[in-house]
Amino acid sequence: LLLTVSLLGLTGPSALAQEADLLLVNGNILTVDKNFSRATALAIKDGRVLAVGTQQQIKRHRAIRTQVVDLGGKTVLPGLIETHCHAIGAGLGALTSTYVELSSIPEIQQWLRRETRKHPPGTWLRIPRTDITRLSERRHPTPAELDEASPEHPVVFNAARKNVLNTLGFRKLGITAQTTDFDGGKVIRDADGNPRMLTGGSSELRKHFPIPNYTDKQRKESLLAMHKRYNEVGITSIFERANNKSGYLLYVKLHEAGKLTVRSTHTIRQQFRSGDQVKSFTTSLGLITGAGNDWVRVGPLKISVDGGIHWGTTHLREPYGPRRIQFYALNGIQEPSWQGSLKYPVELMTDIFRAGHQLGWQMCCHVTGDAGVDKVLEALEQANRDVPLAKRRFTITHAYFPALDSIKRAHQLGVCVDTQPYLYFKDSAAMDEVYGRRWAQRFIGLGDWIRGNIPTTINSDHMIGTDPDHSMNSFNPFLLMSIAISRRNDRGQILGEHQKISRQDALRCYTSTAAYLSFDEPRKGSLEPGKLADLVVIDRDFLACPEQDIPRIRVLQTMVNGKFVYTSE
Repeated sequence: LLLTVSLLGLTGPSALAQEADLLLVNGNILTVDKNFSRATALAIKDGRVLAVGTQQQIKRHRAIRTQVVDLGGKTVLPGLIETHCHAIGAGLGALTSTYVELSSIPEIQQWLRRETRKHPPGTWLRIPRTDITRLSERRHPTPAELDEASPEHPVVFNAARKNVLNTLGFRKLGITAQTTDFDGGKVIRDADGNPRMLTGGSSELRKHFPIPNYTDKQRKESLLAMHKRYNEVGITSIFERANNKSGYLLYVKLHEAGKLTVRSTHTIRQQFRSGDQVKSFTTSLGLITGAGNDWVRVGPLKISVDGGIHWGTTHLREPYGPRRIQFYALNGIQEPSWQGSLKYPVELMTDIFRAGHQLGWQMCCHVTGDAGVDKVLEALEQANRDVPLAKRRFTITHAYFPALDSIKRAHQLGVCVDTQPYLYFKDSAAMDEVYGRRWAQRFIGLGDWIRGNIPTTINSDHMIGTDPDHSMNSFNPFLLMSIAISRRNDRGQILGEHQKISRQDALRCYTSTAAYLSFDEPRKGSLEPGKLADLVVIDRDFLACPEQDIPRIRVLQTMVNGKFVYTSE
């Protein structure tokens, strides 16, 4: 008996301890549990966390076949959850074009000169999406500026829902100084009466840039390649925020084939026009919130309520005024008293929200402006009288300009928020110049949301590009968390010191709170016994490294379901 006990102590677990498949030892493990506990070792079995604790506590789970990984003091975080991305579209887009960040009109011209050398004269060129909030000139390029770089190739530049073409581009479309209307849109002229840009006319332009007919193989491979990029920056779960049934089934097929390296929650987007339409649509869909498994799960229904700050359509509490009207080139299209677009009146939203929640769906909406949020909350309050919403975790996506009175109302309804620090990083300087200082100080107001006890996540809204740091919206979680912590934009400005959040809060936004948004907190979001073994090993201590080092954090390994899906070279 003594010999048996001795041998067990050397080669196997105690009689009370369960054997682990894998032990991670000698680490700095940030569990992100309710106490934000640290540990030095962790045991994994069957794709779940078996135990977390000290070396002494965890070694009792070691058996002959247990793999042991010495972390060498490296920091471990729960797997990071990206709560707003468009991975299918980003993956497919990368098959046909390479995204390039452009920050000025001379950079646009340089890009055009490079492209003209690659394509024969007469070939249409489309400039990568570049919002005027991100151009140093804070305006659209002129046809003459596009001509300077590309006189022999028709060119189109799109921003703020306007298309600027060069002279050849306008000529190819048959637009002259006498043209007023074009394909349902309008021709905007310069001071000399010449065509300056188009509002509308996109269907005609699309003829010159047809959408490729992707094969099933291309759809699958491009999506998996995008997932690998996410793994490289520590992302283990994502929310597809504008999917449909075919997109959801694409993920199901990849899961059945055993090829997924990220878990996914799917938001089904549809612009409903009545509560009855919600019922008919969801019946034909044959899905419901929560359906699926730990790899592919159905999330909420989504509608888009207003526009955005890049387009000049955010629904605001105050009129746009002359400065914003001029900035977005809305002259002659909208009056200075305009307050932005609103696609849904309160009564219609109430009908839609009530119907969705009665059918058992979680719901969310795209809404960016403070007045837009007001209208959504009013609709939710009315729906709440028939269907209690406090436990439904309705999510507002974006909500750029939080207001303290709206935060109180949102808290009473149990509303959650997902929002994007990278927009503050790239666009807050323009907000300061065009909207004014008080608007810039509220822009992406994480501090206000979190102090108001609103479950808030930070994310990318990634949709174009494959570079984690230089896509149209960066999807590097450490860069985004650093922006939320420092409140420093790309010009070094701190606009709204009170909107800074702590490192702990930033990490919760990407882990435990992110899991909460999809009712997944019992399964993931922290490293605790029984939860999924999704984690990230990084090259420095997230909580202790200098603040300026946070965006430089590099992922060494990413684990999903107890298996490493990425290891850095």
